[in-house]
Formats: sequence, structure tokens, C-alpha cells
Amino acid sequence: MITSLDNKKVKEWTKLHQKKYRNDTYLLLEEETVKAAYEKGYLKTLVYVGDKPFDFPESYDVTEEVMNKISMSDGLYYIGVATKIKMSDDYKERVLILDELQDPLNIGRIIKNASQFGYDSVILSENAADFYNEKAIEAAGDALYKVNINRTDIKEEILKLKSQGFKVYSTGLWKNTRDLREIKESPKMAFVMGNEGSGVREEIYQVSDDTVKIDMHNIDSLNVAMAAAIVMYRFSK
Repeated sequence: MITSLDNKKVKEWTKLHQKKYRNDTYLLLEEETVKAAYEKGYLKTLVYVGDKPFDFPESYDVTEEVMNKISMSDGLYYIGVATKIKMSDDYKERVLILDELQDPLNIGRIIKNASQFGYDSVILSENAADFYNEKAIEAAGDALYKVNINRTDIKEEILKLKSQGFKVYSTGLWKNTRDLREIKESPKMAFVMGNEGSGVREEIYQVSDDTVKIDMHNIDSLNVAMAAAIVMYRFSK
């Protein structure tokens, strides 16, 4: 059992709260997410208090005080350290593209909703926020391991999607923007959601097939995660 707050591993695990230390691993603080990582083969280390929740080779029993330090919260029974997911460009029928989103909570919520609405992939631009941030992981839950996630140059990826038969729609107000309800469903569809403040970049509009907006009454704007949920629901699988 690890009892010391100054233990080397305890210090290493605690540092994972900071992005600069998440080179290959990250923390999982929700039991559901730890189990999902275990089932998908991404769990590296199990840290627990009391009885071991399930059999795992690299497991460490720690005191409640040590657990509180690692997790920076109280009352957790077990947590995990996981390896980063394998990103892929194997897109199927429904894809959501995130153009420079900066709030990890929005990214996590979108990943969760993507899983619920049957979207197979979420693509993040290279400058989007870290989806291994604790807020993002908490919001995404086990969907982090159910949806294909990729981080890449989305302009190039949109061109690739179009060559594979996808219709790509950017959301926002640009040239000849159409109401979302006017868009007909097609076998392969991808939607771009823009930055929380500045929206979709013009260079992304230029390579998209069309631009769509959500018609609203008495509302100036929607949170990007909410807007993404509406779009995904409209064309869910």
C-alpha cells in the first residue's frame, strides 16, 4: 500500500492534472470512464482505496489521503491512468468537425452527444483545446472510447472527406447560408462547428459544400455544444 504523499508515483500521477505533463498518459477520475478504458485496452494503471474493484496487473492500493491528493477531490474509490487513444481517419457515415474550439467542456459534451446521436467520428483542428483535459473527459464519459477521434489539419481533412463522397456543411453565417431544415439527408454527411467566439474560419467555409444555420426565435446565439447537438439530432444515425 502507498501511504506517503511524497511517493514518486503519487507525484507523477498528480502532475497529470497539468497539460504539460500529459505526454503519453492522462487521468481518469470517473469510475464509468475507468471501466471503459479497461474494456477498450487503454487503462495503464489502476489506483484504488480498500478493495480492488477489478483484477488488473498494474494496480496500486493507496490510502484515502493519497487518493485525495492524486485526484484533487474527496471520496473517490478508484481512479485510472490511461494511455492516449489511437486516432484514425476511418470515417463511416456521420462526422462532426470542430474548428478551433477552445473550451474543453464543450468538446467533451460534443463527443458525448456524437456517441448518443450515432456519429462515428469527431475531428478536431490542430489548435482546438486538449480533449484529455479533465473537464472534457468528465463530460465525454465512456463516449471517449466509443467515437473515433482525430486531431489534424481540418482543411485537408475536409477535402479528403469530399473525395470519399461526404457532403460537408459548415455552420454559421456566410455566403448564401441555408436553414438547416432545408438540407436533405445524404448517406455521408459532415458538419463543421466553429470557435466559440469567432465561428468557422473563412478558409474552412471556402472548402465546404454549403453553409447552414439554425433558425432561432428570440435567441441571439447558442452555445456551440448545444448547436452541435441540434445539428446531430437533425441528421442522427
